[in-house]
Amino acid sequence: SMAPMEGRGVVAHWDRRLSQLIVHTSAQMPHITRTGLAECLGLDEGQVRVIAPDVGGGFGYKGILLPEEVCCGWLAMQLDRPVRWIEDRREQLTANANCREHHYDITGYADRDGRLLALECDAHVDSGAYSSYPFSACLEAAQVGSILPGPYKMERFRCRTWSVATNKPPILPYRGVARTGVCYAIETVMDAIALEAGIEPYEVRLRNLVEAHEMPYDNITGKHFDSGDYPEAVRRAVAAIDLGAVRARQRRGEPDGRRIGVGISVFCEQGAHGTSVYHGWGIPMVPGHEPAVIRLTPDGVLEVRAGVHSHGQSMETTLAQIAHEVLGIDTDRVRIVLGDTGVTPYSTGTWGSRSIVMAGGAVGRASKELKERLMKIGAHLLGEPLGDLRWESGSVVGKHGSRSLRELARTWYLAPQLLPPDVDPRGLEVSTSYQAKRDSGTFSYACHAVVVAVDPALGKTEILDYAIVEDGGVLINPMVVDGQVYGGAAQGIGTALYEAMPYSEDGQPLASTLADYILPGATEVPAIRIEHMETPAPYTEFGQKGIGESGAIGPPAALANAVNDALRGLGVRIDQLPITPRLIVEALARQRKQQANAPKEMPA
Repeated sequence: SMAPMEGRGVVAHWDRRLSQLIVHTSAQMPHITRTGLAECLGLDEGQVRVIAPDVGGGFGYKGILLPEEVCCGWLAMQLDRPVRWIEDRREQLTANANCREHHYDITGYADRDGRLLALECDAHVDSGAYSSYPFSACLEAAQVGSILPGPYKMERFRCRTWSVATNKPPILPYRGVARTGVCYAIETVMDAIALEAGIEPYEVRLRNLVEAHEMPYDNITGKHFDSGDYPEAVRRAVAAIDLGAVRARQRRGEPDGRRIGVGISVFCEQGAHGTSVYHGWGIPMVPGHEPAVIRLTPDGVLEVRAGVHSHGQSMETTLAQIAHEVLGIDTDRVRIVLGDTGVTPYSTGTWGSRSIVMAGGAVGRASKELKERLMKIGAHLLGEPLGDLRWESGSVVGKHGSRSLRELARTWYLAPQLLPPDVDPRGLEVSTSYQAKRDSGTFSYACHAVVVAVDPALGKTEILDYAIVEDGGVLINPMVVDGQVYGGAAQGIGTALYEAMPYSEDGQPLASTLADYILPGATEVPAIRIEHMETPAPYTEFGQKGIGESGAIGPPAALANAVNDALRGLGVRIDQLPITPRLIVEALARQRKQQANAPKEMPA
């Protein structure tokens, strides 16, 4: 379960004066919600206004059209009065989402040197009882086949996937989507190959990863890796946890009887997917050019209107930074407007780690165009040739003076008699859109390296060390990126060790409160160390890559490999998540029973 801090909520009312349905809702994709509502309620889209205020966490959970939004809208129209629905935690846990239930039958073929030759997989994904608009019930199964090889080179690949209908709630997008399960599947296979070949798991990765000199690289399923140095990320992560010291500690043993294990995982995250990818899926929401509108007000404040929405990614900060980077305007004088279909341009919204690439690119492009218009006005006011001027700290600067953004804006709006005769009639409002040079998306990547201590008596797993080496291209705001990676990693740790939605034999959900559904807290999430590599993306406006889901992808695989490394000497292997204390204790008990029942050899 995604378990956002704030659940979902809807307030709808019918504005008689405007003949318009106004819906306030906790949503990631307000324009897609408006499209769905209009279709369901028989209204044109101009009759529907969706307002998404500050959203307390989304993670994909708030990226669909809700039945409750349709019901509240219809009731508000029929009753001519506001209608409200607020989701409680029990509803959130038991009724409104299903995710991450994958079953893999996977085989890796490799030579004795640990080089991967082929991968074969059958994967089943529990899709629940219903299909959710707009992503459909095939959301995850449709991706598994194409992303399973990840950044590894191989000669042969075969994968078949099934979306399985069950009586559970519908599958919804959850941070990382299919990548978390896929990473777990292939990375545990890579560890198994390392064990068979008798070499260190990180060495197996180094022998099979795409290398820096091969970039850009098209892998066996046609994924176009744009840039990066995957082996270097592995080397840095291994150095960060001091693998040699960990192995020495394993050999010495622990005074308290716990067993030490080390695990790594490598993955890539395709973000900012383009038109061709989603058109191929056949879903009713295909992204194209991402729009942005910027406008300079008479007092020199820059209004930025974007169709994406922020639910914790600090878009208000990063979009303002991009405007500052181009125009030199103080970020305090940039007003970011998001989440209101009445005043923002149409967009498919925030999902798929696309916002900083697509919306950031659009804001950057619009800011550059506005600067060109301002430079021409400034040249006329200063009486100097355009080629002799420069843009500096939010002002047009020449040999004989300067004109600030505020002065230029005031001239356009309040003193037009001073403008040049050939001034651009479109004024100080720019509406533009952006699409990356290739619509194959950006590929950020990371290596997670973790050290654990497992107590065989209690089954408890303690994370002793956790390092992440991440490459998200050029970082617009490193602090924001770190926050995204930390938060995602906490969710991934939950997937690996704590979070499960069990059902009874007759189909009753058994984790309907946060007393039963265990989320990791401050005492379970370690002090994660992050190192950034920053390889620029060749196809985006500033070299940035989508990175919002990355942190949640790697932890389950890395932690599973670490736990299995710790338990290897006891003859136990865990291949199920979450790896709870009970799962470990029961696996060890079965192993002891098998050993006790094994036939004893007769003495010669």
